[in-house]
Amino acid sequence: MSDENLLTVGRNRQRNGGMHVPMKPISLDKAKEIATTKGLKPGKVKGTTEVEFTRGGSPRVDVIDWPEFEQIVAQKGLEIHEGGGFMKLMKKQ
Repeated sequence: MSDENLLTVGRNRQRNGGMHVPMKPISLDKAKEIATTKGLKPGKVKGTTEVEFTRGGSPRVDVIDWPEFEQIVAQKGLEIHEGGGFMKLMKKQ
């Protein structure tokens, strides 16, 4: 992969062609809106309490309802961040 296509999301920024896009916290309602637009659903990795956004095709991830997703996010002290069209779950700061 060329350096100009490198994504560095874990450091609260994304580098794509030299541009840095900060990840900013968003509300659950905004995340639902983005997820719906992108065809994503709330998911939970089987056998864990790890949540993520999924398209629903992975055998390792179960699609869950939004209330369960929101409950897990709250219990784990997570918030949803968005930047450059990507969403990521991160610990609240």
